[in-house]
Amino acid sequence: MDESEILPGIQELLSFLKDNNIPFSLGSASKNARVILQGVNLLDAFTAIVDGNDVSKAKPDPEVFLIAAKKLNLKPENCIVIEDAAAGIEAAHRAQMKSVGIGEEDMLGKADILLSSTSELTIDLAKQLLKSQ
Repeated sequence: MDESEILPGIQELLSFLKDNNIPFSLGSASKNARVILQGVNLLDAFTAIVDGNDVSKAKPDPEVFLIAAKKLNLKPENCIVIEDAAAGIEAAHRAQMKSVGIGEEDMLGKADILLSSTSELTIDLAKQLLKSQ
């Protein structure tokens, strides 16, 4: 894996968050998340990382997101989850977090905001979401 594997819009979004001192975390069930982040040169980009090594319950249990909020020193209701799986959207809602679904409506229709791809995760959208928190 290398930086070419990073989805469209992600690097710009992470840079915006970092440049504006907005804490953000990766919340993944994968035990390989850190290895993957290292491979795409994003390991040091995140304020916090929560992966399959840190949790005992899988999504739709909200544990991964609640641990991430705690690591960021944020209340769950002040967090926004960006997710590509229905179980992740459900976990975000169970954690009382706003959700942004990336993908098809038939799978992610319960998301608070639905986008068809990460390229729609623009800086303007990020600013809008952050204002609403």
